Amino acid sequence: MPQPFHSHHLRILTLGLLLLTFPGFAQNLIKGKVTSANDQSALPGINVLIKGSTTGTTTNTEGFYELQAADDAILVISGIGYLTQEILVKRRSQVNVQLSDDTRQLNELVVVGYGTQKKRDLTGSVSSLDTKDFNKGVQTSVDQLIAGRSPGVQVTQSSSEPGGGVTIRIRGANSINANNEPLYVIDGLPINNTSVVPGSTVVTEQAPRNPLNALNPNDIESVEILKDASATAIYGSRGANGVILITTKKGVKGKLNVNYAVSGGISEVTKQVPVLNAKQYTSLLNDLRADQKQAPEFSAEQIAQIGDGTYWQDEIFQKGTIQNHQLSFSGGQDKFNYYASLNYLDQKGVVISSGIKKYTGRVNLNYTDDKFKFGLSLNSSNVKDDFVPNGVSVNEGAGVINTAIFQDPTLTIKNPNGTWTQTQIVNLENPVGLANEVSDFATTNRTFASVFAEYFFLPELSAKVNVGTDRQDSRRDIFTSRLTKRAEGTKGVANVLTSNSYNNLIEVTARYSKAFNKNHQLEILGGYTFQEFETSTLTAGAQNFPLDALGTDNLAAGAQSTFSLGTGRTKNQLLSYLGRINYNLYDKYLLTASIRADGSSRFGDNNKYGVFPSVALGWRIKDELFLKNVNAITDLKFRASYGVTGNQDIGSYKSLVLLGPQGQAIFDGTPYVGISTTQLPNPDLKWETTTQLDLGIDFGVLDNRLTGSIDYFQKETKDLLLQLPVPRTTGFTTTFKNVGGLKNSGFELGLNSINITAPFTWRTSANFSTIKNEVTDLGALPFILGGSAGFTNDFTIIRKGDPLNAYYGYIVDGVFQTGDNIAGSAQPLSRPGEYKYRDVNGDGAINSQDRTILGSPFPKFTYGLNNDFTYGPFNLSFFFQGVQGSQIFNLNRTESENPISFRRNRLVETYTDRWTPANPTNANSSAIPVAVAYTSNVNSRAVEDASYLRLKTLQLAYNFPTAKWKYVRNVQIYVTGQNLFTITKYTGYDPEVSAFGTSNVRADYNAFPLSRTYTAGLSINL
Repeated sequence: MPQPFHSHHLRILTLGLLLLTFPGFAQNLIKGKVTSANDQSALPGINVLIKGSTTGTTTNTEGFYELQAADDAILVISGIGYLTQEILVKRRSQVNVQLSDDTRQLNELVVVGYGTQKKRDLTGSVSSLDTKDFNKGVQTSVDQLIAGRSPGVQVTQSSSEPGGGVTIRIRGANSINANNEPLYVIDGLPINNTSVVPGSTVVTEQAPRNPLNALNPNDIESVEILKDASATAIYGSRGANGVILITTKKGVKGKLNVNYAVSGGISEVTKQVPVLNAKQYTSLLNDLRADQKQAPEFSAEQIAQIGDGTYWQDEIFQKGTIQNHQLSFSGGQDKFNYYASLNYLDQKGVVISSGIKKYTGRVNLNYTDDKFKFGLSLNSSNVKDDFVPNGVSVNEGAGVINTAIFQDPTLTIKNPNGTWTQTQIVNLENPVGLANEVSDFATTNRTFASVFAEYFFLPELSAKVNVGTDRQDSRRDIFTSRLTKRAEGTKGVANVLTSNSYNNLIEVTARYSKAFNKNHQLEILGGYTFQEFETSTLTAGAQNFPLDALGTDNLAAGAQSTFSLGTGRTKNQLLSYLGRINYNLYDKYLLTASIRADGSSRFGDNNKYGVFPSVALGWRIKDELFLKNVNAITDLKFRASYGVTGNQDIGSYKSLVLLGPQGQAIFDGTPYVGISTTQLPNPDLKWETTTQLDLGIDFGVLDNRLTGSIDYFQKETKDLLLQLPVPRTTGFTTTFKNVGGLKNSGFELGLNSINITAPFTWRTSANFSTIKNEVTDLGALPFILGGSAGFTNDFTIIRKGDPLNAYYGYIVDGVFQTGDNIAGSAQPLSRPGEYKYRDVNGDGAINSQDRTILGSPFPKFTYGLNNDFTYGPFNLSFFFQGVQGSQIFNLNRTESENPISFRRNRLVETYTDRWTPANPTNANSSAIPVAVAYTSNVNSRAVEDASYLRLKTLQLAYNFPTAKWKYVRNVQIYVTGQNLFTITKYTGYDPEVSAFGTSNVRADYNAFPLSRTYTAGLSINL
């Protein structure tokens, strides 16, 4: 028989539930006072919080506090400008605390070239980012971690496909023909960051794979970005574009720490390019025929049979998936520490037949005693890329994005017999068939390792040897089935492409560091380095296979007459001597001077060595007597630097006579390939030289509640590598010479604030930067036209006084209307409904002299804003990134408004509101082919505003209270959204992309669309 549930049972149950709500069971009143460890003065406004809960209080004006806490509770006492303490109550009723000043922020070490420096002693412009600053969510490469996080550093996703390339510009672009990417240094090893993955043989790819995919972002401890000449001159002829120092995680003293993190998610296309559906398409084409008094393109019966047709973008886009697993072990003892990790990432793209798989492993070992330091950093990776054909080719050579936009929407995906539908009316592939019938996979293995040993002869004198290697090999297998339009006549096309690259380094440095009577601190660094780079390639191909199933596994099965073979090899060396002096006087006046001499095999015989000096001054004005007692100002330092850096990445063998195959001759029935010179020599060829001035202020106010830095920079580059015309009597038309100049200048602002402290904490970080780019010299050349893709050429110009690769073409001033005086205009043969172009020079005619600057690829300013909120075990963070004032050339729009054939599809925007006598709009033309082509396709309609504001990441995390869990240190679960929304006027997929990869020419043509990603994850620390 059940016992009655009496009221005292209810009271006991209620009491039990209340006790379980709090940490510990018995609650006691705890009182105490918080004072300064320096002068024992009372500290008001200090937070006293019970660890693992939201229960807490703050000290009053006299430093006293009181709160209820369990006997086994842990009190967390924190305040801005003071070191946080954790104290176990231990059944006490009185807990007094002394807090020490927190000088860690100023004294923390920042990685610089060939060493470290205290943050307070930096004289150069350096952005330092660690794990708390990195972008949240699943990132496939380290450059994605820092996108939008540092002022003056513009990170652009050249392609949003899985593993796609990334472009970084630090304080603008410095070169026309040489590399503009920064130098990457991983754990002391400068790497060659050129992709070794061979290019496609199916489409023309302008955006290569990201070489940094070989590095696991979860292994990164910090990223330092060196921006001014004082920081980068120690890297000499490789420092002009800035330097990114990547430091991987190390173990720390203590018990073995095991971490397992897993995350998974889905992704989707953020936006489609609106094109005509089948009903709109057939209606438009019939209307255009009627406007020209021609028979309709489609009959009523055909339109009925077509029905909804095929919206090709829906067919090639899919829900992408991603999963990431990370397992790491770390720990250490007094003299030795270790870190090891394994990572697996599998991502399927939002376009069918695209994806990436990565396997990475890392081991870091470090040993330190009084006389000796030793370190090993080893990373190995296997990256498998699944490529979908996409690029800037045209017609039957076009990729899936182009064909999905412009293919006839009245077609079905497959014929009734199951084969892919093809059409001879539109010279484009079936996009779904193309994605499925081209097998394109690449496997890249990369291992980079560095080992150093440092011996201390005296506490202040040491010598260090650092050796490193970076080895890559990549193989790409491409098979194009006979079921595609491009290979139906060749019965299948197979290509195997391999690339191998190595980079070996040896460095020997000596360091002397000593403090003299507390007023003088001196550090002297000197060294020698040698680095060698070599790349070799081999390609083989065949056609006409008996069946497609062989793929690339047996090239010999193809027709022998179609066999192709190619090889190549390049090599360059760099020999350098370097030195640097750091001097600190009275801990207030700072001096840094460096110099590097680089000898490069890429330079001409008359300029083998370049010398790159720099000097920087710092004044810690906060430590002057007149500011020392100004409590509102916590820190204040002025910086000024000037130096010279170079760019030796001009390509190998540019200064030498080159020989190559030239034609073929037959002697006695045997064919012989001729050899002739392919390049004129230039023994005076040398590096491109950049001088840079930087003026900066570092500050902290209100007990460092607000900290930040402000910089102004001016960079001028001269001796640009250009191809100049030479007399035809030489046998050539051009040769490489050092002429020309560029200038970049701008302001940078970085801020960090602690807005609210515990129990609810709110922190903000923000950055803002401006950039102005200008061509200052082109030698004897008046201008250089460039930019070519699809059916459009010469849409950019390089000209003195203008931004580099500014968009150049005709300005559209509306549409000619019925009744306009067209005969008296600059376009007398135009008709109503055709675009009206601006007569820029006023000569009464529209011709090439009316081309003008239409926009700039450089933004007026960029910005980023991150907010981080913590309440008890919950954490919410979100990051906005923005670009303002840049333009981009939309080649897809140009192709839509100037279709190469009548039956190609078109963008909705232009044609649903086209000009007709009944709809005399001034926004769009009639779409009827023009009577006379007064201009090229390059006009202001295709140069669009690329400004945007994007919610790049949003993350909500929960940290489980694990204080009483015996073997578990921390457990966190989280959900993350990436690229949740973008506010922009741009009509393409994404205003950030560029179909031209790392080139300074920026345009959107068939770019892989941006994806919106949702992930959930779990992290466990044991």
